[in-house]
Amino acid sequence: MKKTLKNLLLTLSLCSNVLLAGAQQEETLSAPNPVPQEVQTVVYEPLARPITRLVRPVTSSLMLGIGGATVHDTYLTNQLYKGKSFDISYERTRLRSKMKWDSDQWLDCSVADTRDEASESNSMFSFRLRYHYAMHRVWGFDHSEWRHQPTHVVFAGPYASINIGANYSLSMGAGNNPVNMHLSNNFGLSAGYQWNYFIRQRPSNVRFQVQLPVIGAAFSPEYAASYYETFLVSDKGGRTYSTSFHNQQDLDVRLTTDIPVSIIPLPHLQRFGSSLRVGVQYHIETQDINHLITRYSYFQAVVGWTWQYLPFRAPSR
Repeated sequence: MKKTLKNLLLTLSLCSNVLLAGAQQEETLSAPNPVPQEVQTVVYEPLARPITRLVRPVTSSLMLGIGGATVHDTYLTNQLYKGKSFDISYERTRLRSKMKWDSDQWLDCSVADTRDEASESNSMFSFRLRYHYAMHRVWGFDHSEWRHQPTHVVFAGPYASINIGANYSLSMGAGNNPVNMHLSNNFGLSAGYQWNYFIRQRPSNVRFQVQLPVIGAAFSPEYAASYYETFLVSDKGGRTYSTSFHNQQDLDVRLTTDIPVSIIPLPHLQRFGSSLRVGVQYHIETQDINHLITRYSYFQAVVGWTWQYLPFRAPSR
């Protein structure tokens, strides 16, 4: 009897030890692996400064263009002039108002050296300086979480512009005036489409944009009146005329693509950097006021540099 009781107690003791060892092993397997202190600091360091506002980078671009130009100015001559054109432009865009609007500023300077098609001995020099400011409503489609941006973007909105320029005929030895000035301001519509894609996990895009004025005002001298009479003689003066589709057309079309060159790492968002921009642009302006017809147009290939940055803002206290 005593031997049987002793064997029973020994068996219970062995069973309890086995159960206790199994429970401890199960608890060890289910517990998470400890993370060293230095690893925890690296992993959770970005959370020490959470993003409290939307990041709205500024995109700037500097572009050079070269191509052909056509100039026709009946104030100077009835002949059509064709030649070369050169252009330099600067563009600055930034998203605003909870990423639903963007502002687009564009400063453009172009010159053209043209010659008479008939004789090729007469030449004309043209100059234009233009500034555009547009506010676009932005619609994004096909969002991807890992891309941080929509694949397809459509934008449209109003814009205002100021245009200053002149046509100078080198063949005008006498007569009316060798120079015809161009001064106008316009209000119109700006719209476009942008396709965002990635090249080796680097952001790039193809952008198409059109700008067309609706109303505005322009200066024009009287027919057969010199600039001496325009500014010094009261009975034959130049005037400012309201313009629209019936007497002025001014169209800008740009198609560009950005090829990423380098990516500058920034906290929380790895899509800022610089890109090579290539594309084409077309501009045409026509004006028919006081029986004077002026036309200036060019088609150019453009190449430039695009970069993104965060504007400086003093920390709030």
